[in-house]
Amino acid sequence: MNTSDVRRNKRARRKRAMLKRTHRRINTAFIIIFAVMLILGIRIFMINYTHGEEYSQAVLNHQTYTSTTIPYKRGNITASDGTVLAYSEKVYNLILDVKSVTSEDGKYLDSTIDALVKCFDLERKDIEKIISDNPDSQYQKILKELSSDEIAEFNELKSDRSNNIYGVWFEESYVRKYPFNTLACDVIGFSSNVNGGELGVESQYDDELSGTNGVTYSYVDEDLNAVETTKAAVNGNNIVTTIDYNVQSIIEKKIIEYNKEKPSANTAIVVMNPDSGEILGMASYPQFDLNNPRKLDGIFTEEELSKMTDDDVTNELYKLWTNYCVSQTYEPGSTFKPFTIAAGLEDGVVHDGDTYECKGYEYVGPDMIKCHSYSSIGSHGVLTLSQALENSCNPYMINIAIKLGNVRFAQYEKMFGFGAKTGIDLPGEASGITYNENNMTTIDAACNSFGQNINVNMIQMLSAYSSLINDGKYYQPHIVKRIESANGEVIKENSPILVRQTVTPSTSKYLRTYLENTVSEGTAHRAYIDGYSIAGKTGTAQKIPRDELKWVISFIGHAPADDPKFAIYIVLDEPDGTTGTSGSTSDALILAKDIMTELLPYMNIYKDTDEPYVDPGTTPEEGGVDGIPASDAAIPENTGKTKTSTAAN
Repeated sequence: MNTSDVRRNKRARRKRAMLKRTHRRINTAFIIIFAVMLILGIRIFMINYTHGEEYSQAVLNHQTYTSTTIPYKRGNITASDGTVLAYSEKVYNLILDVKSVTSEDGKYLDSTIDALVKCFDLERKDIEKIISDNPDSQYQKILKELSSDEIAEFNELKSDRSNNIYGVWFEESYVRKYPFNTLACDVIGFSSNVNGGELGVESQYDDELSGTNGVTYSYVDEDLNAVETTKAAVNGNNIVTTIDYNVQSIIEKKIIEYNKEKPSANTAIVVMNPDSGEILGMASYPQFDLNNPRKLDGIFTEEELSKMTDDDVTNELYKLWTNYCVSQTYEPGSTFKPFTIAAGLEDGVVHDGDTYECKGYEYVGPDMIKCHSYSSIGSHGVLTLSQALENSCNPYMINIAIKLGNVRFAQYEKMFGFGAKTGIDLPGEASGITYNENNMTTIDAACNSFGQNINVNMIQMLSAYSSLINDGKYYQPHIVKRIESANGEVIKENSPILVRQTVTPSTSKYLRTYLENTVSEGTAHRAYIDGYSIAGKTGTAQKIPRDELKWVISFIGHAPADDPKFAIYIVLDEPDGTTGTSGSTSDALILAKDIMTELLPYMNIYKDTDEPYVDPGTTPEEGGVDGIPASDAAIPENTGKTKTSTAAN
C-alpha cells in the first residue's frame, strides 16, 4: 500500500466517525423533544380533563352570538290588467331584549322604558312586569305589526345616544293585504303567516307565492372582532290571473243589488272567454272580507252569533268560504238541453228542421213525464228542433235520448266532461255525479235529457257550453294567466289548453242559431237587449228532497250570438219566494240582462241592429222541474246519484 492510499483510508475513517457522532446527537435531540412533547400533551390533557369546562365557559363568556331571520315577501296576486288584488305590506314587531336593557347596572332601564311609554302608549307597569318576569330573556315581543310611521319617533330617539335607549329592536315581518276587501274573494282566497294560503289562488299557488326566509348571523369573537354573515331572503313569485277587474266588478255589483231585493241561499256567476278557457269573472254571494275572513258580523245578527257554539261558527265559515262556482254540485235543469240536442245532431238521430209533436207528455216505460206546457197550454204541438229548445220542450229531449240509447247518451255526457273534474287551477273542485254506459237506464237518460238526476258544477257546465258555441273546441278552464318573478320576469305562461273536440263546427253553428232564437223568440226572451244578438238558455231544477220544494234557477248564454266574445252562467240557488211555478226563471234572466247591458259596451261588442225588439209575449216560461209540477214529474226521488253536495275533492 503506498502513501496516498494510507491517507485516503484515514480520511474515510474520520468521516465515518463524524457521521456516527452526528447521528447520536440527532437521536438524542429527538428523544428529548419527544419527551417534552409527551409531557406537554399529558399536561394539556390533564388540564382539559379537570378544568376544560371552566376554560371553555370563560371563552364563551367573551363572545356574543345572534341570529336574525329576514322574512321573505309573499308574491302579489293581480288581475289581468295589473290591478293588485293581494299584496304583502312590511310591518314591524317591537322586540325587547331584557338582558341588554338591564345591563351595566340598569344604566339604560328608565330611559328606555320612558321612550316606550311615550312612543307606543304602553303602560309602564306592564313593561316592568315583563322585565321582572324574564330577567335573562333576549326576545320579548311587545307589539306586533307596527307600520314604519308608528316606529319612526322611537327610532329617532334611539339614534341619539345621549338618550340611553338600548335593548329594543324591530323585527321585520309582512302582513297580507287585500285592497278591495270582498272583491273576487272566492277566487283569491286568503293566507296567514302561520298556515300560508288557505283558499283560492292563495292556496292553489302557495308554493309559487311563498319565498324563502333569509338570515343574518352575527357574533363577537374572543378577540372582540364583530363578525356578520347575511343570507338574503328570496321573495315569492307574483301571480297574474285571468280575472278582468271590470268584469269582476260588474258582476259583483249586480249580485249585491239583486240580493238586496231578493236574497238567495247562493247567487253565483261565472264569465268565461269561450275561445281560451280563461275565467274573466267569478263570484258568489254571500261574500266575505278577505282582510277579516273569520268575521261573520255582516251575515248574522249579534243575537244569532251569541247563540252559536264554536262548532256552529266553524261550520258557517266553511259554508261561507266554499266557492259555489267550483265546489258545489246541483241538478242543472233545462240549461242541459243544448247538450242533448248536440248529441242527437252529432249521432244523426235528429236533424235540423226535423219535427216532433209534443202532446204535453212522454211515456218512458210505464212512467208519464209531463211537459211544462201541460198545465198551461196543454202541449206545444208540432215543433222543429230549434223550437223545441226555444220552448224548452221536455218530451222532444226525451225522444232524442231514447233514439240515442242509454250507452251513447252516457258516452256523450262523459265526452262533454260531466262527472269528471275540469282541472281548473282552483282548490276544491267537485267532480259531480253522472252515469256511465254500464249503469244508465232508460228513465235515467230521459231525466238527464232535460237536466235532472245528473249533478254538475258551474265550471263543468260553462266549459262544455263554450265548446258548443265555438265550433266544438273544449278548452281547459283556468284562472291564472302567468307566473312572474318578484322582478317581473315571466317564469311560466299558462297558454290555452285545447282538451278535445266535442262537436263538429256544423253542429256548433246550429246550436248558436237555436240559442239565439231562444232569447229572441223563446223562454229566455227577457234577457234580450235591444240591438244585440244574445243567445242562451234558461233552467229550473227542483232539488232533492223533492218535497221540500226548493229550486235552482239559472241562465247560460253568450254574446254575440254567432261570434261569441264571452259566455256567462248565472245560478240562483233557492232564491227567496221561488215556488217553481211559471215565471221562476225571470230572476235569472233579469240579472243576466242587467249584467250584459254593462258587459257588452265594456268588451267593445257593438250592436247588430237598430231595429226595436218586439217581445214575443206568448211564449210560456218555465216553471216547476223545468215547468213540471213536482207531483206530476216522474223523477226518481233518490237514485243514489244526485245528492247535492259541496264535495271538495
